[in-house]
Amino acid sequence: MRIIAIANQKGGCGKTTTAINLSATLAKSNRTVLLIDMDPQGHSTLGFNIRPEEIGLSVYHVLKEGVFLDDVVLNTGTQNVRIAPSNIILSAIEQEIAGASEKEKKLHNAISMSKKIYDYIIIDCPPNLGILSINALRAAEEVIIPLDVSFFSLHGLGKLLETIEILNRRSGHRLETYILPTMFDRRSRFAREIIEEVKTHFKGVIFNTPIRNCTKLRESVSFGRAVTDYAPNSIGNWDYTGVVEELILQEDPVREARPIAVLSSSIIKNPDRAIQPGFTDNGFLFVYKDPKAAEVKIAGDFNEWMPDKGVMSVRSEDGTWKKIINIKPGSYQYKFCIDGEWKEDPNNPNIVCNKYGSYNSLVVID
Repeated sequence: MRIIAIANQKGGCGKTTTAINLSATLAKSNRTVLLIDMDPQGHSTLGFNIRPEEIGLSVYHVLKEGVFLDDVVLNTGTQNVRIAPSNIILSAIEQEIAGASEKEKKLHNAISMSKKIYDYIIIDCPPNLGILSINALRAAEEVIIPLDVSFFSLHGLGKLLETIEILNRRSGHRLETYILPTMFDRRSRFAREIIEEVKTHFKGVIFNTPIRNCTKLRESVSFGRAVTDYAPNSIGNWDYTGVVEELILQEDPVREARPIAVLSSSIIKNPDRAIQPGFTDNGFLFVYKDPKAAEVKIAGDFNEWMPDKGVMSVRSEDGTWKKIINIKPGSYQYKFCIDGEWKEDPNNPNIVCNKYGSYNSLVVID
């Protein structure tokens, strides 16, 4: 069982969004998950369409009254995901257990007494470093720090890492620490510089799959659903799928790694030059350059994998093939067919493994 806290004292960096969507995406990978909502705002609870003001027993009763964790857990409506809910009453816990013995270990002890075994326990922390966050960090074996790429986020990251190091020294409890970039805009040079700065000064693990800006992520929370269910063809779902793939690879380090959909696709919107992939006035433009090719076709989810169906093709004298097709928002796997040989798109590093054991290119249009 892996116990992972999602922590950052900075608000608005995607903690709850990450807690909800990691839980749901892990469940899609046949992992059983318990999400513990340690935030008095109860946003993780609300994110699964459970009204915090209507719950009975909650995390508060576990920490204050010693109620068994198993007795407060609720179904979420998402298969393989259960939640220990929270509401505003939890905000009083710091004062109420101030004089209690082992007050920093109450959550740890509650998890230890649980009779239900989960593959993952995900703990959503509040946006501060009070007793609730300390309990979460003490109970966890790993911590994921969502990092929105901004100047202030770097300052907050340093403070949180100092707190984790102090906790490690005082308790002898060692936490594995991971950074998850969130709200990432790959077109922003500043955002890319922030990531490089973190890589230079942070000696832990940084996920290879940043979470990009995605309206579907914000919408899904308002509807009380994880993005896996609300918008499975969105950038948000693909990004969290990539993060979960990295987590699962850690379960078995000798397992053969396979490419997944990641950041830095060269397929972009509103290209500056006509030969770049991206949107044009006539549709979405794919580009393949091979002066020696006699025939280049494209096939994918967008045209039922029938080469060049619904595609407008243009070949330039330098051997650049332009393929234009009308595509609705969504995610699509595709390949080029070069003189009868199937190849991935060299302009697009995003690839996924297909059912035949080879790879398809992936484009996500939001």
